[in-house]
Amino acid sequence: MDLQYNNLTKTLKNIIFHWVLVCFIFLLCSCFAYGQLRRLEHRVIYSSSRNDLPGHNYNFDVGQTDDGSLLFMYKDNVNQYKFIHVLLPDGSTTDIDLNFLNKNVTRIFPLTMKYYFLLYDQKFNGNMQVTGIVLDYNKQIVKDNIFVANGNIDKIEKLELIMDTRLSSFLIYNINKANDSLIHWITYNLLELSDLNIYAKNNGSFYLDNNFNLKTVFSMIDGNYGFIIEELRHPSVLNVPIINAFIYYKSLYPILGKFSEKSLIYHARNISEISNVSCAPDYSEYGNVCIITEPIINFGNYTLFTTYHIKFLSSGSVIEFKYIKNNTYNNNYDLQLDIHPSFFGGSIVTSYLSISLKLKMKAPVLIPPDPSKNYTNMTGSVILLNGTEVSWNLNQLNRFNQSTQSKDPLNQNHLIFKTALFNLMKNNTYILYVRYSADEWDIFSIDLPKSRNDHGYENPNVISTFPKINDNNIIPGNIHKIRVTFSSNISMSLNNLTIYHLDANTNKLNLRKFYSGSSDCDILFNHSLSCDVTSSIFNQWNATYIIVMDNNFVMFSSTNEPMYGIEEYRWNFTTIPCQQPDKKYADTAIGTIRLTLGDDIKNDSISDIANNVTKELADSIPISSDRLQQTNRYQNDLSTSSRRYIIQLKILPTTDPCQATVSQIINYLNELIRDKNSLIYKNNYTKYLSSSHGFNVNVNLWDEIKFKLLGLLIGIVVLGLICLVARYRYPEGQNFMIFSVVIILFDLVMDILFIVKNGKDVSQLDLYHPSIVILVLSIAFNFVSTIIFIMYELKTNTPFNQWFSKYEKVVSFFTIISGADVVLLGFLTSNFAGFLMFNAPFSKSVKQWIFLATLINTFIENIPQLVIQVLYFRYTVEYKAIPFLTLLTSSIALLNDIILKLFKYFGRKDESGNNKDEFLD
Repeated sequence: MDLQYNNLTKTLKNIIFHWVLVCFIFLLCSCFAYGQLRRLEHRVIYSSSRNDLPGHNYNFDVGQTDDGSLLFMYKDNVNQYKFIHVLLPDGSTTDIDLNFLNKNVTRIFPLTMKYYFLLYDQKFNGNMQVTGIVLDYNKQIVKDNIFVANGNIDKIEKLELIMDTRLSSFLIYNINKANDSLIHWITYNLLELSDLNIYAKNNGSFYLDNNFNLKTVFSMIDGNYGFIIEELRHPSVLNVPIINAFIYYKSLYPILGKFSEKSLIYHARNISEISNVSCAPDYSEYGNVCIITEPIINFGNYTLFTTYHIKFLSSGSVIEFKYIKNNTYNNNYDLQLDIHPSFFGGSIVTSYLSISLKLKMKAPVLIPPDPSKNYTNMTGSVILLNGTEVSWNLNQLNRFNQSTQSKDPLNQNHLIFKTALFNLMKNNTYILYVRYSADEWDIFSIDLPKSRNDHGYENPNVISTFPKINDNNIIPGNIHKIRVTFSSNISMSLNNLTIYHLDANTNKLNLRKFYSGSSDCDILFNHSLSCDVTSSIFNQWNATYIIVMDNNFVMFSSTNEPMYGIEEYRWNFTTIPCQQPDKKYADTAIGTIRLTLGDDIKNDSISDIANNVTKELADSIPISSDRLQQTNRYQNDLSTSSRRYIIQLKILPTTDPCQATVSQIINYLNELIRDKNSLIYKNNYTKYLSSSHGFNVNVNLWDEIKFKLLGLLIGIVVLGLICLVARYRYPEGQNFMIFSVVIILFDLVMDILFIVKNGKDVSQLDLYHPSIVILVLSIAFNFVSTIIFIMYELKTNTPFNQWFSKYEKVVSFFTIISGADVVLLGFLTSNFAGFLMFNAPFSKSVKQWIFLATLINTFIENIPQLVIQVLYFRYTVEYKAIPFLTLLTSSIALLNDIILKLFKYFGRKDESGNNKDEFLD
């Protein structure tokens, strides 16, 4: 007995111990759940029970935007909107009276907290069409006469607007009642960085085959739109009909205007219908998510609904299929669900029951609701990443509103409501608007728990950045890399990361640089991104810079799904104020840029182009426009067949220690021009600059010609030695006349090289064709004159005939080279080194003719060529060796010619002197 008693005692103790343990665990879980519920405590923003919004009728709709504003859109008794009351995220309000539009507005779509899209019918070219107008919260018309659809709004079966995830564009699609298998769509741009720019990007339409219908449309992270389509098939097995339901996904690429092939994401057999499909982007590596509800079993007056959770990639591949829960409801109900994935992980699932036409109302209400438009049993479930589920229902939220008495006749514990609007904002705030009757309504705000921490970027995928958010200790020009660290492994994708400068005066964003998927960015340790930055990007004191990361700039490397980016005005930082640095101030600098004329500016004058390029460059650095000036020197660049110019710019110095020095500006210009991803390639004129040329400071002419001058000096020394040898052999000869011969021939060579290499450089003046005319005319004149003089001597001068018979080849050679200048014939009379071949017995008359011919040649060649060289020097941009040597030899040749003529004119000897003294030098 004692043993049995002891065993019984131990058993009772164990039972009591385990019972206490279970109670403790249950109490602990209850406390945890209560803590979760406390975090879901709601706020009533507006309520009819508090007589909120006085002075307005209660015939209104409620809209909201993802960036945090609420719109109350009031109608008149014919359901046309007349007034908008806006509650902005900062708590301020604005009212917009729509009567000034003088339009019958029948639909309003809130786009962002600043802009609203209003629809109205109007006749255009004799046909009715649905037209849109964009209005801002300052009551200004941003854009009117936006085409939306053909026909009247009331004849369109379904007309919906879907904003993209970055609120930078939107999709409108409609189904006309006359043809419910034809779906029309239009995508519009709404990008606002500097100025709002609204325009239709693309449009199109597509047909749905028989047994197909459109279930829902949702925006995707990469800017595309997902279309979910249902197909019902009715095969029979053994003469028993079986309904098969198929759910397909296809993606619209707005830029291309094309759809992807449809992908099957769900299939159900032997069901009457798919009760509900709700889809959205998942903001994770899983791509997209859908909630699908279907009625499974009917038993008696009840139906079992099963809900599934499907995750699938943008390619259409299903990667997760999960059962969520079963619900049993009276056959008078139809279960509806909506899913909103959170930026911070998990989802909020809102469910409600629509009351079918079969329901007979028993509860008294002030205004009997239309049974086809009444709902009940609204609940919400927050499904966190760790599997925890936190729920609420409308009765909990409404417990303070005692005036609402309309109850579900089949379930008195649940309220009936006529309409509801709910949405999850990007900051994880859930907004719920519920209208119970014509004059009873509430608007609730619920702060939902977050599964993942946000580090200030409204994107939990981003852990940290350099520079940090709101960092105000940045030294201008001291950032050489920007970095982003992500919570997942990444790979590069298609879109951009962009750096902006915030203009403190206009509050507009000015582009500084952008990085594409193929830019100078590296992935470090699989989850960090590092991008190179030049000193020209963050170069201003006390300036605010903003970095924006587009969606799909990077993607999850595990699934290649696009990653959400960083929105505008999130990643901000500021450089320090000017510290009065000790700078060395340089003198004025002159440099060149190279510009290829595009089709849109090719008809502008080069001076206007240069002025616009200079202004855009000054704004891009940025510096004052009076410190960067064009010098009115433009040079044609003939290195390619396209029309290109080299433009000369001048940089002026400053004594302001807070302004960029000349050397810094040179560096900034060179960096900006050589970087094809910098802001200058987004401007109207500087986008045509040559990145390979950059900004070239004018080279020191001495550095280019010093070795060439050394070669000339060596040549002169050699000529001097030859002259000394010739003088040693025959002191009485005109031995130094060889210098004139070499100078004239060298001048001819340089003239030809100048025409070939540099004749077309100057764009302001045509120096090419005059140079050719002068050269050809002078050569022809000298050559013809030489032929005439030789022929005359052969006919009239016997001693010359005898001399000519001995030195025919020499005469032929000098006849040819005398095309450069007829004075070269005089070298045949110079007695150079005592050689008889240089002792031609020209007659006195021919010597005088040679003198006159050289005088004429001075005016038709030497002087005009010198003028051309001076003009070239005046207007050219890059003065190089050939033009310099051409100018040098032209000057020396002309000076030599003038001096010899003067000596000849004033120092002519007596005609009775020696024969050799009668010859020209």
